Amino acid sequence: MPEFVFFKKGNKTTALEKSDAQGAALLLGQGYEKLFEEVLAADSQRALARLADIKKEEEIAPFAWATGAIFCGLLFVIMAVVAYLFGN
Repeated sequence: MPEFVFFKKGNKTTALEKSDAQGAALLLGQGYEKLFEEVLAADSQRALARLADIKKEEEIAPFAWATGAIFCGLLFVIMAVVAYLFGN
């Protein structure tokens, strides 16, 4: 599978094979900004879909703590305080 890199200008994002230096230079000359993400995909449409998945995960990640160890530990502490206060 080829490796794709991404270029963005405004709301438009384009996927280009990493080996296509001429195409990359053309897009940069047109004002596109190169994104740091690189993915392996069968074609450019699947690469763009994978990039959308990555961006969606980045949006959700700050809330992921709620299902992790921090949340469970905090819940345990709250339950222990409630049990101590109402246990007497």
